[in-house]
Amino acid sequence: MTLIEQVQRLRAAAAAADDENSIKRRTGELVTLAEQVEAYIETVRQLANGAAELRAASVSIDADLPQRATQVITTLQALTSALPGQTVDAPLDDARTRLKAVQPFVKLLRQSVEEAWATLRSREIPAINEDLVATLARSGIEVEDIHIEIEKAQSVLAILSNRAVPELGDVAKLSSALETLRSCGERISRLVDPTLAKVILNAQGTTGIPLSSFTPEVLAGLMRLGILDRFWVRLR
Repeated sequence: MTLIEQVQRLRAAAAAADDENSIKRRTGELVTLAEQVEAYIETVRQLANGAAELRAASVSIDADLPQRATQVITTLQALTSALPGQTVDAPLDDARTRLKAVQPFVKLLRQSVEEAWATLRSREIPAINEDLVATLARSGIEVEDIHIEIEKAQSVLAILSNRAVPELGDVAKLSSALETLRSCGERISRLVDPTLAKVILNAQGTTGIPLSSFTPEVLAGLMRLGILDRFWVRLR
């Protein structure tokens, strides 16, 4: 092999290596860009579903947002379909520009949905005297069903409070959990009136309560609950 042939061979090998590197680099760029587009599609779809969930519950959300979200998703899907057909040396600036153009709308959509959802979740949570429920349970009063319902409702509220964007059915879950707590509160109040509840709770303390707290009404209430014999008089 002559020197010239050797040089030509080395040049051809170098050109092939350079082409391979270019292909690998372009493939990496296309994969990264495609992943970014898919991530935006999923984000917009999630936010659009959240907006639809809130609007179905008559929460104030700009009526144009869901339609605009659908248009953005269509645009991004078209971009995803076009990426595999890009040539090795074609610039990707246009695709990146189109992706960047949807970012302000995504930000607006996210802000609108998250604020509306946060406002909905900020509704007053019915107060439940959990200490009273626990005390009644220890006293032998059947409140296990109420206790289970309270725990389930609070678990649902905890999950929803950590969800920035509502999913399908979340508004109904929120309303149901709040209604459950309200209902449990009413059931407890029917079971034990506030004065009687205060006596039962305070009696659990280390110092107890004065004997004068056991009025005829309180004694009648304790008898009705079947726990009068659980109270003792301590002389000092």
